[in-house]
Amino acid sequence: MRAALVGTGYIAGRHAEALTGLGVEIVGHVGRAAPERAARWGGRPYATTAGLLAAEEVDAAWVCVPPDAHGDIEFALIGRGVPFYVEKPVGVDLATPRRIAAALAERGTTACAGYYWRAAEVVPELRRMLAETPPHLVRAAWHGSVPPAPWWRVAARGGGQVVEQATHLVDLARFLLGEAEVLHAVSRHSALPVHPDLDVATVSAATLRFASGAVGTFTATPVLHATVDAGIEFCCEGRRLTLTNRVLRREDASGVHEVPIGRDPLVIADERFLAAVRRGEPGLVVCDYADAVRTQELCCRVRDFGAPGGEEPDPV
Repeated sequence: MRAALVGTGYIAGRHAEALTGLGVEIVGHVGRAAPERAARWGGRPYATTAGLLAAEEVDAAWVCVPPDAHGDIEFALIGRGVPFYVEKPVGVDLATPRRIAAALAERGTTACAGYYWRAAEVVPELRRMLAETPPHLVRAAWHGSVPPAPWWRVAARGGGQVVEQATHLVDLARFLLGEAEVLHAVSRHSALPVHPDLDVATVSAATLRFASGAVGTFTATPVLHATVDAGIEFCCEGRRLTLTNRVLRREDASGVHEVPIGRDPLVIADERFLAAVRRGEPGLVVCDYADAVRTQELCCRVRDFGAPGGEEPDPV
């Protein structure tokens, strides 16, 4: 399998490490740090996706770019029939992702999105317990600090914390509970002297109602010193179930029981995408592109409803 990486940031590095560990040959990198990445992970550096595709035989590509950079990259890959794995979120808004989804459907190209929380080894057990005792209340929170990437601080480039970061939790809730409607949302921006260019909401809160009947509250803030709370909990009859990026926790009358999440779910998501490409079975991916667009739609509804002066968007 010959793979290309478009983007040279942190998450591209994680995928490069995973792919080399899975025996994949990386033939090219696109991005400002492409020469350094090529020296470390193999392959050749390129300035553009088009240049890479013109020079290399590529079986699959990983698109790991800032949210505002989506569009031309994906269309170039679709035009060449190259399956791709795109990191979340799939854009800063809805227009470009919907155009990409339409092109994928027309061409039949395999594509998935990096909602790898779904891939955690404990998720099937969580789903089983939720079926056994359906949740009444869902609480999800992403309370942390401002990431180091400069684009993250600018709403027009990153989309804001709900769209770019807490989207993992929104997606997992959709995956487990079905579609949701936004009942209410609110956000606020406060200046952070240490980040004078930051214009994204520094507090976001939303109330959602899921197809399962459960009601959920979702909150996000980047004002802390580190990520101190990133997870989702389900209040069920007689017990509470909580998933973080480290453990699945069950709390009931018998006490507290914790199970580690297992192998790195990002690696598992890469494995499943590779299997989908090799076998020609798109259904093997963790999250297909069309489903990722539905998560994008829900996150945008939360963000736009919660914006100062915002009103509930029209249903999609």
